[in-house]
Amino acid sequence: MIRKIDSIKKPGKVNPFTIGSLAFLLLLMLWLVVSSCSQEEDAVIPVQRSYADPGEALVAFRQMLQSSDNGWKAVLIPQPGKMYSLFFTLEAADKISLYADTDTIAARKPTITPYAVQLTQSVNPTLIFGEGSNLDRVPHPNNAGVDKAYSFKYTKGDTLYLMGNQYGDVLKLVKATKNDHDSYLASGLKATMEAVAAYLSTVRFLYIAPAPGKVIQFAANPISKGIYVTYLDNGAKFFGSDYAYSLKGIELKNAMTLPGYQASEIFWDGTSKKLYTLYNGARVDLQASPIPVIPMHYLLGSEYPAGTAVLSPNAGNLPGWSAKFYNLWLIDDNGLSAKDIYLYYIALDLHLKTNTMDLRVFYYSDDKLVRAVFPYTFTKTAEGIFSFTPQAIDSSPEGENATFIKNYLPHILSVINVNRFRIEYYDAYEELGGVIPKYISVDDADLYFTGLFYQ
Repeated sequence: MIRKIDSIKKPGKVNPFTIGSLAFLLLLMLWLVVSSCSQEEDAVIPVQRSYADPGEALVAFRQMLQSSDNGWKAVLIPQPGKMYSLFFTLEAADKISLYADTDTIAARKPTITPYAVQLTQSVNPTLIFGEGSNLDRVPHPNNAGVDKAYSFKYTKGDTLYLMGNQYGDVLKLVKATKNDHDSYLASGLKATMEAVAAYLSTVRFLYIAPAPGKVIQFAANPISKGIYVTYLDNGAKFFGSDYAYSLKGIELKNAMTLPGYQASEIFWDGTSKKLYTLYNGARVDLQASPIPVIPMHYLLGSEYPAGTAVLSPNAGNLPGWSAKFYNLWLIDDNGLSAKDIYLYYIALDLHLKTNTMDLRVFYYSDDKLVRAVFPYTFTKTAEGIFSFTPQAIDSSPEGENATFIKNYLPHILSVINVNRFRIEYYDAYEELGGVIPKYISVDDADLYFTGLFYQ
């Protein structure tokens, strides 16, 4: 959570095959004979939308569905929407047993409802789920529900691709193994969902450091079922995806393709109670961290506002101030109060594209909020060390206010003018519910302070 200066109090008294000439039966033969053989990942065999004999297409599709003795693992992607994991088996008397990861009830207990395999629009072989299945538990952001009828489109590798007839929802099917089948029936999906969600609720950030100088940070939300990845590659880069639960952990809607690292799943180890990924074929556990591990200076202006508002202790006590900075602040603050001027806060407002900063000072005089602006330039090293250089104050009203207040802030201004700083995270989850920026002097170990994000 980002803590901003939106709700601070006033100090003191002021306050996003075509098939060609080949028959559909040839496709069926290829599917039944070589579906377990490897194919080029980009070799897509589309299925013709219209057939000379749609009845043959229907028979072929029905036999495809019946070719998996252990049922089908499926991924449902509502359009637009998130991603859901399904598992179904075709039962006797034209019934279908369906699990879903929409919630732990649907993950534990399948619905047994009628189904049909028939032609729609006269030509499309279609799988139709009857009313009352666990599909009814799948939320949809725009429509009354998700599709119940799915037309077969094509195969790619070992995956069947179907599309919903009404909304265009995507349904992808992969043959389940005997172990998959038995795990679903033993409530394996429910167990994984509960374990992973419970774990994610106890951690804030996860990361891997698979090679020297390489860090990949993960933040996952078990409520929205989304994952956000931050990494460094000539600056900070970002990746986000929805996910669904699987027997093995979580499956990403969009596969991660980062320099030197690709992943479409994050795995759960129920014994060690850890999430892990595969990096160059080797297991790497995701480590937990209470604060982000990507240095803040890479993320200012993108993930986090570039400005920092430093409140007067009279306006709000922020954690993370050194005793030395606190005392220096109070010298100036108390001196102003003696003249019936009340310091509210200062804001170090960084402009990263121009390497300039406006140091904004807010104070009350005659019960009116006054703003003064001190112009600065700054440099930043590759290691994230900032140096601030004051510039000439202009003649604008805010500049005139700066000229007036300048002599009353010798200690606060000296801290900024003389010291070089790192800007890092301060863990204020307990006090404020998130991280806040912390300025740490590299010249004086006793000098550091925190503020709220400002923009």
